[in-house]
Amino acid sequence: MSADGFATVALVGGTGPLGRGLAARWAAAGVRVWLGSRDPVRAEESVAKLRSSLPADAAPITPAGNQQAVDLAQLVVLAIPYEALEAQLSGLTGLGAGRVVVSTAVPMEFRGGVPVAIHPEAGSAAQMVRSLCPEASVVAALHTVAASQLLHLDRRLDEDVLLCGDDPSAAEQVAELVARIQGLRPVAAGALANAAACEGITPLLLTLNRLHRATTGIRITGI
Repeated sequence: MSADGFATVALVGGTGPLGRGLAARWAAAGVRVWLGSRDPVRAEESVAKLRSSLPADAAPITPAGNQQAVDLAQLVVLAIPYEALEAQLSGLTGLGAGRVVVSTAVPMEFRGGVPVAIHPEAGSAAQMVRSLCPEASVVAALHTVAASQLLHLDRRLDEDVLLCGDDPSAAEQVAELVARIQGLRPVAAGALANAAACEGITPLLLTLNRLHRATTGIRITGI
């Protein structure tokens, strides 16, 4: 995919830590971002804070409502928590044919302070997104990158990002977008059905973080 192909990306639910971290990294890499929120005022406040940390030559981050963000970009990244996915996607239109939709949600909950994976009826959060947006090309990605690392541009990233999807062209587009963030290496991980395994890594990483007082990522060796 050419640079023009992902010159603009929409972040739905972009005011959370993951959305803001991705917005900052992509803008710093020259990708224009529409940062969407259910509350446009909150989007404006988030963008104002992000702008102060970006280099002078960064691409613009523009606040928007979630629907406006979707309308303005062909590649849409869902930075929505798993428990809010169905409610928020049901209120959006335009996530149909021609759109690449990236699912980052992780189905999990905390039990006694311990992160535990849960198992959606659809098989994974990404498969649930596909059931809600059946005409879109859904790619699962970015489950294991810590938002806290993304948000601080001075922190060096050095990890892999697993991508699952049934549309090779869409997966390639997302891989090229991920690779725009220095220190992230996209790794194809097969069909969307494999997303359940990728999503399940996150609770494990959170447990490792707690046990080792660290911020962990993943690296696939031998590739």
